[in-house]
Amino acid sequence: MKKSSKRIAAAVLALLLSLSLAACGGNSGAPASPGGSESSDSSSGEKIVIRIASSSPTVEFEGEGTTSLGISTNYFIKEIEARTNGRITAQVFPDGQIASSTQEYIGGLQNGAFDMGILNCGSWADYTPAFAGLNMPYLYLDYDEAYAVLDSEVGQSWRAKAEADTSCIILGYFDIGFRQLTCNNPVHSPADLAGVKIRTMPDPIQMATWEALGCAVTPVAYSELYTALQQKMVDAQENPPSNIVSSKVYELQNYMVLTNHNFTATIPAASPIFWNKLSAEDQTLIRELIIEAQNKGREKTAELAEGFIQTVQDDAGTEIIRLSNDELKAFQDVAKSVWPMVEEQMGSEAYQQLLDFIASYEAG
Repeated sequence: MKKSSKRIAAAVLALLLSLSLAACGGNSGAPASPGGSESSDSSSGEKIVIRIASSSPTVEFEGEGTTSLGISTNYFIKEIEARTNGRITAQVFPDGQIASSTQEYIGGLQNGAFDMGILNCGSWADYTPAFAGLNMPYLYLDYDEAYAVLDSEVGQSWRAKAEADTSCIILGYFDIGFRQLTCNNPVHSPADLAGVKIRTMPDPIQMATWEALGCAVTPVAYSELYTALQQKMVDAQENPPSNIVSSKVYELQNYMVLTNHNFTATIPAASPIFWNKLSAEDQTLIRELIIEAQNKGREKTAELAEGFIQTVQDDAGTEIIRLSNDELKAFQDVAKSVWPMVEEQMGSEAYQQLLDFIASYEAG
């Protein structure tokens, strides 16, 4: 009986102590956040370090950024630290240091190998047709028209589609501008491209476009492009002027042809594993800063593009070919033959929504 009484007394004492601690808000024995030092619980004050994967060359991120993409990325990195008093910091890993192929980017985001990635719209094609409308050759007349599409309900629907298909969190559209051709032989018509081995992104629409123009298409990772040109795996490539200069591929090419065949956005996206650890407040802040960063880059895209074209022109070994309107139309007429392929990928409803928006915008 005495042992029983002692057990009861001990139990009562433990209960009273527990109630007392609860009333005082004590929880010092609670387990630590699963995020460890990178916990996303903003109320805890623990630091978050965002690792950003990029295949773009290091030079793009020097200073405040030497390209539109670099400007946008660096703005985000600077502002996220400033507005959280250093609680959240970010670091970009360029040159494909932590991801180079599309599979490594999308897979790495999906499994949380890194926190954010910046991946060209065409590279998402193996995983989602969401950005097919950005790969339509000769659809967009200028930067303002492209931005209007991206900022509209059309661009919003593309982001939602990509999230549904990949589970990655699509945060905005960083800008790298209109794409141009570099090659080793003068090109003034599609006939001049017959049999030319060209590197493209692994996007079915872009590949089909250059096949229609007569090329032999070879997809190569952007981080491996310079080597592919050096080793003669390919004879030509196409990219925005910022990429052509920052990767220095123009040094290996005799001509740069201003084809303006595609407008290209690069997609900043977050890992769902990283994202779901964040507080709602941190998620909102990151979304807002990405859009601010996106718009900062846009302010410089056209100006920078002209500067990059001038850089190539100043190189003694590379000649700029500016196509006449008639020459350009010949490219447009051939390239538009792949538009039905875009409709098939996007679905007729989404395809028509895009064309309707473009028609409405151009009508003023």
